Amino acid sequence: MKISTATSVFVNYQLPQAIDSMAQMGFEGIDIWCGRPHLYRHDHPPAWLERLHEQLAAHRLTPACLMPAFFRYPYSLSSPIEAIRQDSIQYVIETIQNAVAVGCKQVLIVPSHSLHGQTIDEARLLYLGSLASICLVAEEMNTLLGLEIVYPNLSDYMCSSQDALAAIENLKSPCLGVVIDTGHLNLSGEDTERAILNLGHHLLQVHVNDNDGHQQQNAIPGEGTYDFPRLIKLLHQVGYAGFLSLELGWGYTFDPMPAVSEALRRMQNYLQSSK
Repeated sequence: MKISTATSVFVNYQLPQAIDSMAQMGFEGIDIWCGRPHLYRHDHPPAWLERLHEQLAAHRLTPACLMPAFFRYPYSLSSPIEAIRQDSIQYVIETIQNAVAVGCKQVLIVPSHSLHGQTIDEARLLYLGSLASICLVAEEMNTLLGLEIVYPNLSDYMCSSQDALAAIENLKSPCLGVVIDTGHLNLSGEDTERAILNLGHHLLQVHVNDNDGHQQQNAIPGEGTYDFPRLIKLLHQVGYAGFLSLELGWGYTFDPMPAVSEALRRMQNYLQSSK
């Protein structure tokens, strides 16, 4: 397994400077946040994207995933408002195009919550319809889509491994896989072993962060109640060889280097201790 980090914690850095900092710390991968000032939509011309691709290659940093900024911008693939939903689909498509330009093979798909007056089934149906359109583009551009499972307060239709598998079965697209998040698992109550075994080969990536079991904190691993040694053991048992991607929260953005460095050190220790 390899360790990556989301660039969202470097929101006060321009993306090239964030990449230099991550490479200096010794990360093997990078999850590029697609909000401003990083890789939002068409903010950057093709020549800039090519330079970014070259920078990643020079640092030997694998772009593990591009992460649309659903929690910081008003996008929703399940909105009952047609204009919002269509704009959200276009946002993901443009993120896929940017992923291809910088040499990344995967884009994260984050669900929303049903709106007041909208049933869970209605929200799920619209989400699947949006995904069907996005899958056509992803398949054409040879890009994987990682469906993130979140805890119920963030999404009431994509909050378990069974929800994700049902979406994959419904859409039957070869580009679909699943991303689990330790912080969300700690809040949702779904057992990590059950989730990993349920997902099998559909598991694309693991986001790592911690919390107290009561609220989302995106804390440094080891600062909360999640059992990371057990996670590593379970992933070894199923032969997972993908990225463990740190996703630290807003509170660290004002001085991210110490927190990201400490989180990397702890994850490296968890991996070393599991051998």
